[in-house]
Amino acid sequence: MPKILKSVQSDGGFSVSDETIIDPTRNIIDANSVKVLDISNSRTFKKEFIVHGSLNNANVSLEMTPTHPVSFNRIVFVSGFMVGTWTGYPIAVYTANANSTLVECTLANHGLTTGDVISVEFAAPYLSSNGNFTVTVVDDDEFTFNTSSPLNVNSPVLAQSAEITSYSATWEFAVKIESAVISDSVNNLSLAAVSKDIVKDSVPPGHIWDINPIVNNTTKIITFSPSVTTSTDLQIRGNGIRWSGKVEFVHSERNY
Repeated sequence: MPKILKSVQSDGGFSVSDETIIDPTRNIIDANSVKVLDISNSRTFKKEFIVHGSLNNANVSLEMTPTHPVSFNRIVFVSGFMVGTWTGYPIAVYTANANSTLVECTLANHGLTTGDVISVEFAAPYLSSNGNFTVTVVDDDEFTFNTSSPLNVNSPVLAQSAEITSYSATWEFAVKIESAVISDSVNNLSLAAVSKDIVKDSVPPGHIWDINPIVNNTTKIITFSPSVTTSTDLQIRGNGIRWSGKVEFVHSERNY
């Protein structure tokens, strides 16, 4: 058992609720966040922590947690490295006329070339038509293919969804973000500037992913807000887009 020497010191590490927070060699190993103070300037400090959040069909944007409070008359310098990941297949919207084998598909920025063979999984009740098909490209967002038999002999099939499973099933988006947040004398928060550098942009066709620093003037916090835009369901399978980020905030007073 550590021997308590002072209120925040112990011989052999430091623990909370029997869980080690600082080990005997002074490594912080299990903390929600790290706040570093400038002992020569009590008005300035730095805090580092991890934020997270998940997007799905019900939530196509959100505030990542934990959020960070800002008091009045402050400048907060914000740095973050954010990564979004998704496991799933692009979803095309398709139409087929009654008693026709031609399937017309829309999938923004599909990246296909005429002659490519794709694997398609239709939703019920057309599961028996699943298979591999040779595409004819119409433009960057549209293509067609022919099934061996009509999807529906008697009625047109309009604006239905199908997974294109010949694409990769894993997708990633990474971005570095720098920003500054200013609060005034009555604690109104504003973003003074934002700089973003996209490090990796591998998102599914038909998706637009983004993430930005935001302030909330109701709760007086800073955080990050990821978003996704798609013309179909976000996922038929999987758990949505998972976002995580390493964040650094440096606080300083505006007036010395």
